[in-house]
Amino acid sequence: MIKVKKKSIKSSLIIIIIILILILGALIFLYFTSKQKLEEYNTELLELHAKLEANNKYASCLITPYKSEEVDTLFNELLSTLNNNELSIYFEDLNNDYTLTINPDTIYYNASIIKLFDASYIIDNNVDLNDTITFTEEYRNLAKEEGLLKYEVNSEIPIKDILYYLISVSENAAHRMLTDYIGVNNLKEYTKNTLEVNLTINENDRFGYMNVTSTNTLLKHIYELLQNDNEYTTLLKDAMNNTYYNALNFDDKNFLHKYGYYSRYFHDIGIYDNTNPYTISIFTTFGNPDNGALDKVSNISKEIYNIYETNLNKKEEYCYNLAYN
Repeated sequence: MIKVKKKSIKSSLIIIIIILILILGALIFLYFTSKQKLEEYNTELLELHAKLEANNKYASCLITPYKSEEVDTLFNELLSTLNNNELSIYFEDLNNDYTLTINPDTIYYNASIIKLFDASYIIDNNVDLNDTITFTEEYRNLAKEEGLLKYEVNSEIPIKDILYYLISVSENAAHRMLTDYIGVNNLKEYTKNTLEVNLTINENDRFGYMNVTSTNTLLKHIYELLQNDNEYTTLLKDAMNNTYYNALNFDDKNFLHKYGYYSRYFHDIGIYDNTNPYTISIFTTFGNPDNGALDKVSNISKEIYNIYETNLNKKEEYCYNLAYN
């Protein structure tokens, strides 16, 4: 009986040992499996962290000003095809903080470019857009059929309508009405104090003379104003988004603009309102826009856009290599 019991105990011990060995084996297996998975997880985590760092580096690079060495070369090549005595150009890439200019200080007759200063004054001074100005016979004699001519003499026209036609169809009557309403000297004081631009207008000549450096200052200010979403900027943006002698537009590219034309002077200034915005002013003595001047300016606008786009492509390539290679 005692021998049987010892044999039973021995068998039980063997079973327990086997179970313990199995448990130990399982634990060892789980340990190494878990260790391997942890290492794989850590590797994945490190790869993800590296990818996030690269993505952040790429994104940060894209919002940092950049100018490719090719830009000046391409611009000089463009200038070699133009008659420098007939035009001035001021281009500024607002995100990438570089400019391209030719004859930036040359003075031209301003023509209807001046009207964008009227609009800037109205917005900066929060003039009541529902306030009205009486449409006198004098104003009506300056009006265009596509503009204010549809209004009756002595009718009261809201400033919001006057402002819209001032820019959208370059209404001379609107310019006269607003400069009478604002006051010529008040407009000059405003541009001097707010924009550091000296207008040469007077009571007899409400258009004056200017260079593209001054209009670029105005356009940058207009762009800043347009970042505010309100009734003023919505109205101005709608008015500037027109095809009325828009020489900056080409193909499917659209610009917020204001043109000016008088005698041999034809100008167009505007904003490429995009995620990478830029301002552009082109003053010329190309003459009548209907006799080829508009097409000439449009071709220049297209060439400058191509230079700008080349720089953006180079920037993207540079940032990609910086972040991922």
